[in-house]
Amino acid sequence: MLEKLKALGFSEYEAKAYLALLNLGEATGYEVAKNSGIPRSMIYQTLNKLIEKGAVQKIQGEPVKYIAEPPTEYLERLKEEFSLKISEAKKALEAVTPAGAKERVIHLNGEQIAGRIREMIRKAKKNIKLLASTAMVIPYQEELKNARQRQVTVELTLIGRGEELREFNPVVLTAEKTILKKRGSSGFQLIVDGDELLLAEEGAENETIGIWTRHPVVVHLAEHHFFHHHDLPKLFNAFLSEIEPEVKEHYWKKIKELQQKLEL
Repeated sequence: MLEKLKALGFSEYEAKAYLALLNLGEATGYEVAKNSGIPRSMIYQTLNKLIEKGAVQKIQGEPVKYIAEPPTEYLERLKEEFSLKISEAKKALEAVTPAGAKERVIHLNGEQIAGRIREMIRKAKKNIKLLASTAMVIPYQEELKNARQRQVTVELTLIGRGEELREFNPVVLTAEKTILKKRGSSGFQLIVDGDELLLAEEGAENETIGIWTRHPVVVHLAEHHFFHHHDLPKLFNAFLSEIEPEVKEHYWKKIKELQQKLEL
C-alpha cells in the first residue's frame, strides 16, 4: 500500500501518516507518530504537507487533532486535478507545436508497425476501418474485440476468406493467395476515428514496411478508398433486388476490374 501511495506523489512519511490516520480516525500528532513509526520531530511537518495535498484536515481544539480525507473522495479529487493539469499541458504544447506537425509522415517497419497498430486500435474512440488480408488482421483479433466492447464501430474489408473474422461481418474482396502470387505482397490500411492512418505492406518474405500519418488530406483519401471497397458493396447487396439489370451488369464489371487491379 505504501508503494501505491508513493506512486501518487506521497513521500514515505506522508504515506505512513495517511494510513495511520485512516486506521485511527481523529488523532493527535503524537498518536499518529506512535502508530506510524514516524519520528516525532518529523510528524508535524509531514501532517502539514498532507494538509497542503488535501489528504488530511486539521481539527482545531485542545489538543489539535487530524483526520484523513476519505480515500474515495480524495482520489476522485486527485483524478480531477490531474485531468485538468493534463488538459492544460496539452493546450500549452499544442500552442508551441509547428503548424505542419499534423501533416508529417512517419516511416515504420517490422515491430514498429505491429506496435503502432495495437496502439491505434487501443486508443480508438469512435470507429476503426481496416482493409487488409485476413492473415494480417488475425493477430489483432483480440484488440478488435476489445474495441467493440468499448462501443467502437469496427468495419473490416478483407482480402481472403475471412471465416475466422466472421463475427465482424466483413466485406470479402478476393482470394489472398491470388494476390500474393501475382503481386508478391499484400497491403494493410487502418483508419482510426477519421484522424489517423497506417498503411503497410507485407512481402512474400514477411518483410513489412509502412507509414503512419494524421495528414487530413491523406486520411480523407484513404477513407474514400475504404468507402468504395466496403460501403458500396454493402449498399449494392442491400438493394440488389431493386437495381436494374443493366446497372447490375455494369457494377459486376467494375468489381471484376477492381479485383484485377488488386491482383496485378
